[in-house]
Amino acid sequence: MKDRFYLVSLRDTVGSNTAFHSHHGRGYSTDQRNARVYTREEAQRAWNTGREFDLPVDADAVDRHLVFHVDHQFVPGKTILSESATKYVGFVNGQWDGNDLFWLADAGTTTDFSLARVFDSPQADRPDVVWLPHHIPDAAKRPTFSVERIDRRKMTQGAGLLMPAWLKRQNRRQSKGLTRWNCPGCGRISWQQNPYDFDGCRFCI
Repeated sequence: MKDRFYLVSLRDTVGSNTAFHSHHGRGYSTDQRNARVYTREEAQRAWNTGREFDLPVDADAVDRHLVFHVDHQFVPGKTILSESATKYVGFVNGQWDGNDLFWLADAGTTTDFSLARVFDSPQADRPDVVWLPHHIPDAAKRPTFSVERIDRRKMTQGAGLLMPAWLKRQNRRQSKGLTRWNCPGCGRISWQQNPYDFDGCRFCI
């Protein structure tokens, strides 16, 4: 049973980034460092009384899968050359994930700045790439969490929270359009709304 949770807004995602409820009620942020940390009791209360797009999630599970992204608004949009710079990184001009940049990597491109390829100097044969001294985006990077990694079952009930009464009623009303799954753990049949990913088995909790 966990006692550290974040509250995310599934309505306010930016690109692939999850939006967290910020400290002191200051809106939403995709930067995990700005996320308010809730106790289990606080998270349960927020879920019981919250909106349908607000979801408490296990903070430890989130923290294990953080990825450093760089928002294009916080770095120069044109190549910067510096006589003192010995390390450069390059991002693809005009390509974004939400507000985040795609960096040249050893294989293709990536939004994960920790995987960006470091060059000794800018490469003249890439006119589509903006080059920056490594220290500039390194100072602007922030830890983010992909909304695709949210596992509703494991990160809520699996972490010790109880499904709110309003959500149980909603699930009962949505009785049509269910998809049949066989639990990979016990083999029993499960029916669920989500046709794409297995949400979990009530017999294996």
